[in-house]
Amino acid sequence: MKKIMTFTAMAVCALIIALFTASCSKDNDILDAERNATQALNNIAGNYKGNLAATYGATTIISPGTTWTVDKKSTITINNFPYQMLANGVSKNTASSLYTTLINEKQRPLKLYITTIHPQDSKVLFNLSSNFSFEVTTTSGTYELSGLFTFKNQPFSSSYTMNNSEMQLQFTANKLVKVDKAHATAIIQEDFDTPVNFYLTGNKV
Repeated sequence: MKKIMTFTAMAVCALIIALFTASCSKDNDILDAERNATQALNNIAGNYKGNLAATYGATTIISPGTTWTVDKKSTITINNFPYQMLANGVSKNTASSLYTTLINEKQRPLKLYITTIHPQDSKVLFNLSSNFSFEVTTTSGTYELSGLFTFKNQPFSSSYTMNNSEMQLQFTANKLVKVDKAHATAIIQEDFDTPVNFYLTGNKV
């Protein structure tokens, strides 16, 4: 009986040790992943310059000399983003007041946020936040346009390559909503009926 109890006690102890070891190993894996992600973000932080391509339908317009920055807090700021390019998502053209509003928009910064990051041996893959917004001013007042970015059907749509410090960002604007904060309303802009695809590629400077 004593032997049986001893063997039982040993088995219980072995199980506890195994569970503790597995738990510690899992915790270490999480810490390693967090450290790797932080290091990867530190690597891609910096100033960039390259080309921004906007595609709608069969047409592509390229804006050379586009600059952007990436900080260590996961924020990507595209300087002088051409919001007027969104007008190409309105097929009615000048027959739509939305087209007129967008085509007259001035270039200004667009902020995107890195949501998930996946470091690899030679690359850092990452995803971007899907929401963006900007204020527009018309004869009837100032209101906000909020949009939705979508990405290609793949786990990670943007990347940074280590050996040449090249970054590639891909995103598609396919929805606009007019937000009137004063009256607490949000109206989907049906005239925005053509997705506008953006492809930004460049290197650190």
